[in-house]
Amino acid sequence: MIEVSNLAFTYPGSPSPAVRQISFSVREGEIFGFLGPSGAGKSTTQKILIKLLRQYQGTIQLLGKSLHDWDKRFYNHVGVG
Repeated sequence: MIEVSNLAFTYPGSPSPAVRQISFSVREGEIFGFLGPSGAGKSTTQKILIKLLRQYQGTIQLLGKSLHDWDKRFYNHVGVG
């Protein structure tokens, strides 16, 4: 369902990345959570996955389709309104 490969993101003006080359997958029926200390990139990764942040590096596939290719119907699939 979700395939993330080599995801990286640096906020404009920041000297270091907020997310550094992470990869993971979530299959249908799995429960997945983000754990880590403050500043680990958990919220940034979630913002990327719901298309609030778009200038990321790496690849993201949702339901077999690139995140870049989804239109606003995407939000119905992931439960974000």
